[in-house]
Amino acid sequence: MDISLIHFHDTGIIRVIEETETDMLTMEVDYPVDWESNKFKKRKIIFEDILDYSVTEGPFQGSPTILAAKIISDDGRRARIRLETNAGHRELSCSAVRLVK
Repeated sequence: MDISLIHFHDTGIIRVIEETETDMLTMEVDYPVDWESNKFKKRKIIFEDILDYSVTEGPFQGSPTILAAKIISDDGRRARIRLETNAGHRELSCSAVRLVK
């Protein structure tokens, strides 16, 4: 899985939708489409075949912003992804991730 194709840094999390029937997690985000001009558009980051989504964030004013994303483990079927935010971090295991307009 190559998460480097998604620009996570400075992506603001608007809301998270867990689809339990399909094991998908969708993050609606403010995505930087032109970082140098500070332009953002609403996009969706979809994580497929998810397990163990956890949020470890403290009290925070406003919506959290993703600062970094990294794969912290990979068992061949699912990768464990850690999203560092300005409020803490989020982790989940998934088999694929994609950005959708």
